Amino acid sequence: MVMSDISYSTKLRELSKDYYQNHIQLDEYRSRRKIILDKIDEEFNGRKAEVVEADADDESSIFMSTIAFFKNSDVDQ
Repeated sequence: MVMSDISYSTKLRELSKDYYQNHIQLDEYRSRRKIILDKIDEEFNGRKAEVVEADADDESSIFMSTIAFFKNSDVDQ
């Protein structure tokens, strides 16, 4: 079933409204938002989302790279 971009937009707006009015918790909001965004990606880009698990080292590296980016310096310095 193909949905229009307006339908996806409506679903995302309703989901955001539910979260900001405290009808759902952050974890549920993120989970439901991911489902909608994955469907959008699949429909418009023709690909399914891959499940990628990051180990603790990868998460730390990404975090440190993000900090370095915002500080505009290299992580290894």
